[in-house]
Order: sequence, then structure tokens, then C-alpha cells
Amino acid sequence: MLKRFSKYVFQSVASMMGQSVYILADTFFISVSSGADGLAVLNLILPVFGMMFAIGSMIGIGSATRYGINRAKGEEADHYFTQAVAWSVLISIPFVLLGIFIPDKCLALLGADAGLVAMGKTYLQIILMASPFFRSNYSVTAFARNDHATSIAMAGSLAGSIFNIVFDYIFIFPVGPQGGAQNINRINI
Repeated sequence: MLKRFSKYVFQSVASMMGQSVYILADTFFISVSSGADGLAVLNLILPVFGMMFAIGSMIGIGSATRYGINRAKGEEADHYFTQAVAWSVLISIPFVLLGIFIPDKCLALLGADAGLVAMGKTYLQIILMASPFFRSNYSVTAFARNDHATSIAMAGSLAGSIFNIVFDYIFIFPVGPQGGAQNINRINI
């Protein structure tokens, strides 16, 4: 029992550390490429990430718990997974619509001035439009952990973190708006 518990804790902590590292890398890349204004935009948008995480986790953990309880009782439980993903997508619709139609007004509501709105509009738009994927990811991860597939959940989380770091670098520097050449020279390592 202690060995299984330790494995679960280790894998959960490893997943969270992977996410922390990619957030640090993301923050570093944004600070190098966009300076203080880029960090201000990032900090204005972080509550949106928090809301997506909270809603997705509530749906996922609640549904996975109900699934586990019903399955342990020998009752039909497969519908909980489908419902969790469906609710994750359904609740994302208002966020997607905000991203399509008024991301600039959302940023202004979060406290951005005109310069920060111009800088962060596309970033917020992409995040809001991708909210069904974020929320569904949190729900699927809860079910994977509930099904004793903690290794798969950890591997998926770490792979996502590595993917995010690599593509943050690629999209911010080499592919970035100015080609990134002058920004990469600002890195003092």
C-alpha cells in the first residue's frame, strides 16, 4: 500500500514539476522577447488559465470519482467519462465565443491598457479558442489517474510540458513576428 501511494505521489509531483518548468520557460521566453509588457500581458491572462484549470478539474475529478464509486458497486459507470468530456466542451463554448468575437474587450476587462491589449489580443484569442482542449485534458487526466494509469497521466503531462517548451521557443524566436533574430541576442546566459 505504501509503495503504491509513494508511486502515485511521485508521479503527481513529477507532473506538477514538469508544468512548473514549462511555465518558467514560457515566462523566460516571453520576458526576453517582449519585456515587461509581455510579462504584464501574461499575468493578466493567467486568471483565465486558472479558471480553465479549475472548471476542467472539477468536472474531471467529480466525474472520475462518481465513475470509481459506481464501478466499485458493480453499477454501470462508463457514461461518466462521456459526460465529463461533453460538459468540458459545452462549458467552453462561451470562452470560445469570447475568443472569437471580443478578446480585446476581455483583456481590457482584466485591466490591460491599449498597448497591452494590442500585444495580448492574439494570445488570449488562441487560449480562449483552445479552452475545450484544455478542459478536456484535465478531465481525461483525472480519469486516467482514477483508472490506475498514473504512469500514463504523468508521461502525458511531461510530454506536453516538453512540447510546450520546445514550441514556445520555436514560435517566439525563429518564427516570431520579427523572426526572433534580434530577440535571441538579448538572452544573457
